Amino acid sequence: MKRLLLLAAAAAAPFVFPTIAQRHLLILIAINVILVASLDLLMGTAGLLSLGHAGFMGIGAYTSALLALHYRIPFLLALAAAALAGGLAGLFIGYPSLRLRHHYFVLVTFIFGIILTLLFTSLVGVTRGPMGLPGIPFATIGLPQVGAHTFNTFRSKVDYYYLVAGAAGGVLWLRGRLVRGRLGAALIAIREEEQLAMAVGIPTHRYKVLAFVISTAIAGAAGSLYAHYATFISPEVFTFVDSFNLFVMNMIGGAGTPAGPVVGPLLLTVVRDTLRNISPVAAEIAFGAFLIAAIAFLPTGLMGALRRSAGRGR
Repeated sequence: MKRLLLLAAAAAAPFVFPTIAQRHLLILIAINVILVASLDLLMGTAGLLSLGHAGFMGIGAYTSALLALHYRIPFLLALAAAALAGGLAGLFIGYPSLRLRHHYFVLVTFIFGIILTLLFTSLVGVTRGPMGLPGIPFATIGLPQVGAHTFNTFRSKVDYYYLVAGAAGGVLWLRGRLVRGRLGAALIAIREEEQLAMAVGIPTHRYKVLAFVISTAIAGAAGSLYAHYATFISPEVFTFVDSFNLFVMNMIGGAGTPAGPVVGPLLLTVVRDTLRNISPVAAEIAFGAFLIAAIAFLPTGLMGALRRSAGRGR
């Protein structure tokens, strides 16, 4: 019943919020749901914190944009290439660093995210550096009995909203399947007591690398969806601050809870956008304040607190 209500709310959202600004915000929320759901596979399930997630999103965004701009690669192939690039980057970083203790892994992802931002900025011949990549083609998908449909987001945002909302629903479904399956059981065992998990024969390194690769591949795909929506990307969208914001969204929503990756982005994307219209600095300060409040008063996030309250009421 709850899922049907959620689907109905998602389907009605662009008509309840009909202005261009409101629909723009809905698309950003859906993309952030994808990113936070992929991050939650690490944080909520395995207890691994990645502070470079926006960098993996950037890898996907630039991969998809460059393929579409220079080689006229169709959108769906560019999307798959973005996910592949994000996953390969995750494998490159995750395979050696996930043998380290958790705080060293956090440090590695933090440094890798900064290196990626520097590369996006300095490889001017490829990425155009701070000037950014303009003119990224709109997403075009062939539909049965309709033919090719171009998601021209300058004319209408409704159809692209349904595309990214469908992708977000697919990622949430995949995350649920993975968490309830063998991978999820292994990751929870690793989160609770890694040495004990190793003692009972769980290949902990293999499972952690697999979760990290899946997570970064999804982040890469989210980058592709963002690039073909905005039609312009620049390094300032994929910085450490953006990775930190995703972390805060996951914390506030409730890491490891089914609805947390929806509630956190929904709440904080609206707050951030509202505050940025007033002052960009105020928006970043607010995210820091939200994180402090979450650590002090809501260590399990909003959904974790609601779950505990419901448990006491029974």
